[in-house]
Amino acid sequence: MVMAQLTPELREQVVIWRYEQNRPVSEIALLAGCTERTIYTILRFHRDFGHVQNPFARKRGRPCALDQQDITYITSILDAHPSIYLDEIQERLFAARDIE
Repeated sequence: MVMAQLTPELREQVVIWRYEQNRPVSEIALLAGCTERTIYTILRFHRDFGHVQNPFARKRGRPCALDQQDITYITSILDAHPSIYLDEIQERLFAARDIE
């Protein structure tokens, strides 16, 4: 079963529940909606690095090919032409911003 990642705020809350409120790991896992193993990992990161996430981990996924101006341009095209096809958007983006 794949679970969604916990937000940084919830990870911080895990540390508070454990160290300030002395809640058991099993209860924290239920409150956070994750496994006990995830709780132990968060607590280990907090102990080892002082952060609730590994500061040395690489970012996931591919870097975005579009910057904010490109996204704004696409949004304006869609606002003006809501039924436009994807290939037409790509052609306009290439012509106006030299992005493929």
